[in-house]
Amino acid sequence: MAASSRGGQVLGLLLAGLGERSGQDMAQALGCTRAAVAKAVAVLREQGFVIQAAPRRGYRLIQEPPLVLPARVEARLSPDSLGRPLYHFDEIDSTNLEARRRAEAGAPHGACLVAEHQSAGRGRLNRRWLAPPQTCLLFSLILRPRLGLQEVFALNNLMSLALCRALERHCGLTPGIKWPNDLYLDGRKLAGILTEFTSRAEAVDHVVLGVGLNVNLDRRHLKGLDQPAASLKMASGHAWDRAPLLAFILEEATALYRQFLAGQHQELRREYERRSLLLGLQVRVREGDQVRSGLATGFAADGALLLQEGGRTVAIHHGDVSLLAWEGRS
Repeated sequence: MAASSRGGQVLGLLLAGLGERSGQDMAQALGCTRAAVAKAVAVLREQGFVIQAAPRRGYRLIQEPPLVLPARVEARLSPDSLGRPLYHFDEIDSTNLEARRRAEAGAPHGACLVAEHQSAGRGRLNRRWLAPPQTCLLFSLILRPRLGLQEVFALNNLMSLALCRALERHCGLTPGIKWPNDLYLDGRKLAGILTEFTSRAEAVDHVVLGVGLNVNLDRRHLKGLDQPAASLKMASGHAWDRAPLLAFILEEATALYRQFLAGQHQELRREYERRSLLLGLQVRVREGDQVRSGLATGFAADGALLLQEGGRTVAIHHGDVSLLAWEGRS
């Protein structure tokens, strides 16, 4: 496991610099010694970064490893962004499970866990979520908001918006949101979100927002799935570097979280409705043994789906939703 460190600061300077960057220059910029810079460079090299060093000229970044290492993400984050500290795992049972364990042990607001592979990944309703190593972006974000229990689900919607904004602005793709927790692209599932929380005395102690985004999956990886799936690579025709993607998503999540705390709920709801795949369409919602069908008309302030059913409007807070127009597709 790797955690964020001075390596991210050094890498940020190397990414921002043109040509070589001297150890003395970086030491002055970071307020540390040249020895500390040299140590950080050595650690980066151990992690797979190719960094050249020339006497009296300095360091030059030649190549980055393809992993979602903390230094790679941190170097691209603004100082006050969510995502710090950031912990990296080559393999883990589930980033959400580990995030919940760490949150219970006192992990701070904004901490993020990212894995190259999950052995026991899961989505809503405990469905298994498996993918080959280094093909998807798998991360969980810990938040400690001062919210009532009824407001937690709004954070799930914020993460949906963060993914949409990041993919639209930085990948040129426009996914839609299938309430409550999926992103779709051209009718195929691109990402899923799992939101879990712990409360104490009727107040939220912490929230864990888990994300699984299909990045570099090929069609051969998707055989045998029970629903159509998409990936960024399949949609764009080329592979994507996952570390900058995570930084983009965390920056968007930070901006949206600030909007939410500032009370801009109406603006956020309008954006969510604009990106929704459900509004104005007939849907079927399964809540345990109960099945409801009706017209999706909007979303409540707490994130619930508003369903027009038999002449009345009901608020749906949980459930498995299917678009009637999509049923039977493969």
